[in-house]
Amino acid sequence: MSNWPDWFLEALRHRFYQLELANEQQASCSSEDKNLFTQMNQFKTNQNEDAQHLLSEWEEAIGYQLSQDKQSIYMEGVKDGIRLILPVIHSTNIR
Repeated sequence: MSNWPDWFLEALRHRFYQLELANEQQASCSSEDKNLFTQMNQFKTNQNEDAQHLLSEWEEAIGYQLSQDKQSIYMEGVKDGIRLILPVIHSTNIR
């Protein structure tokens, strides 16, 4: 990677630093998520069949929304990567 411009290496360091911070924040929420999931299951178990069905539909809708959000985040990451690498590829072709 020593042939890469300094601005590119700095941009990569900065981006990985941001991703690391986001990952740490998400990991801290993980135990809270597990607790919430356990409470939701206990709540759902104590409901009648109709309420359980509605809660299951709600969980499915939330799951779908989360998967859409994750897909969007993934695509933003791909776009970030392309934006970072294209200037380097173009500058290499010019030399």
